Amino acid sequence: MEVAKGIRRCSLGVTNWYLVEEGGRAVLVDAGAPKDWSLLMSTLAERGLEPDALDAILLTHAHPDHTGFAEHARAEAGTRVWIHEADVAVAKGAKQPKSETGITRYLLRPATYRTAFSLMRRGAGKLIPIADVSAFSDGETVDVPGRPRVVHTPGHTDGHSSLLFEDRGALMCGDALVMLNPLTGRPGPQIMPSGLNRNSGQALRSLDRLEGLGDTVLLPGHGDPFTDGAAEAVRLARAAGRS
Repeated sequence: MEVAKGIRRCSLGVTNWYLVEEGGRAVLVDAGAPKDWSLLMSTLAERGLEPDALDAILLTHAHPDHTGFAEHARAEAGTRVWIHEADVAVAKGAKQPKSETGITRYLLRPATYRTAFSLMRRGAGKLIPIADVSAFSDGETVDVPGRPRVVHTPGHTDGHSSLLFEDRGALMCGDALVMLNPLTGRPGPQIMPSGLNRNSGQALRSLDRLEGLGDTVLLPGHGDPFTDGAAEAVRLARAAGRS
């Protein structure tokens, strides 16, 4: 499904990842769950691309439903993997920092079980360490297809970063601003639930960094694209608050 110029949304449930094409080359933003590898292969084939056309995987953050098959791509296709410097250690296998509250408070929510089942059956119960990771930093333009600019948006994780593809009018906002709450099932713009955030207050403050990005299409890690612009998405997310 093309969601912006030369950008395709890929998903087998719960978590989105995106294929960006340029001149016969490609880059991924996020890498889904480990068993999403087959979807990557079929998507590349449909686009007439070989696996070695994939120049890089840019990770918004180091959670297993976003790092997914990144190590597989690195080892098998030689794909370079990038992430913000503050999430490098976790991407390589360091212990995942504790979330703000844990998920006990969500155990009466059916969405919690739907999310857990979907991710577990696709191998995202734990992060597969990535042996070699390159680091990007806030404000950097990464020299890969689409040349995205890094916008550091911490709170969900310490290194969480959104990626702005300015010439495509698209912002890959990962889990900084989502359109579907994976633990409560609530639709619409919002930050992730406290049970999955390092610091929800910081996640809300990070919305300031997205607010002025104009009439971009927001492409989240969870839920559908948002086409009414960054400012409106941020306004709605602030109104929704914590969960």
